[in-house]
Amino acid sequence: MLVSYPALFYYDQSEKVPFFITFPDFTNSGTQGNDVTDAMSMATDWLGINVADYLENNRPLPAPSTLEEISLAKNNPYPEDLKYDSKRSFKSMVLVDLDSYLKGDIKIKKTVSIPKWADRAGADLHINYSATLTEAIAQAKMLHDSKIMNK
Repeated sequence: MLVSYPALFYYDQSEKVPFFITFPDFTNSGTQGNDVTDAMSMATDWLGINVADYLENNRPLPAPSTLEEISLAKNNPYPEDLKYDSKRSFKSMVLVDLDSYLKGDIKIKKTVSIPKWADRAGADLHINYSATLTEAIAQAKMLHDSKIMNK
């Protein structure tokens, strides 16, 4: 299952690791990167680990902001301490495939009933019913959580 959230990439050349990355939708979020490629990789890993933790511990996920709703200045988590180069800093959506972060999950057998037409369609499409149901439940949870967080 793919999930994306916006991240802020602050660049400060005076730091040993010049990129500091934060996700405004998550409190106390942060990781670092040596260059843009490393920063994107670290951001993806941070997002995968943390969203998987939210799901595994049944915590409500925050609704993802849009890139238009966030800014480097407005969402600076440490405005007094975090100085950055505005020309080399940027904001970006970060995408992660949660499947690789949720692989260790214990499987539980469930028996479900579906309409005959759905069974035929699933067979024609070579649907993996377990994977499809798991993804649908995760998406329903994220939609439910975003509605709760927006109240």
